[in-house]
Amino acid sequence: AASATFALTSARIAGLAAPATLAPNSPYTLTVITENYIQRVYDVSVAWGYVAAPGFPQSLGRDVGSSYLGPDKSNILTNISIETTAPAGLREAANAEGKVLLSAAVYSLYGALAQPTVANFNVTVQVGDQTST
Repeated sequence: AASATFALTSARIAGLAAPATLAPNSPYTLTVITENYIQRVYDVSVAWGYVAAPGFPQSLGRDVGSSYLGPDKSNILTNISIETTAPAGLREAANAEGKVLLSAAVYSLYGALAQPTVANFNVTVQVGDQTST
């Protein structure tokens, strides 16, 4: 008798990446980094914002954006690309060195019982005249 084996991916969101330099009103790709994990995770959504570096713990700052993730972007071992645009007031959000903290919060449901969590991630970027690649 033949038997079938099905591989189920178990992955979670582990971080955030963005261009090193962002320009106001400039489109860019926000990258949500994924990793292998011990159980399935349903990622519902991600929200992000900008605040003068070093920022404030577990806060998004201003000019908040968001994106639905859902089943198509959950439990995958490939990074998730979100196309967005830096806000017009990005320079005003920067600190004296021209740096902003790009902060994100990911709402996820863990395991068979769908336990809700919010995980925070951030990356410091420079505000400039051109967005880097």
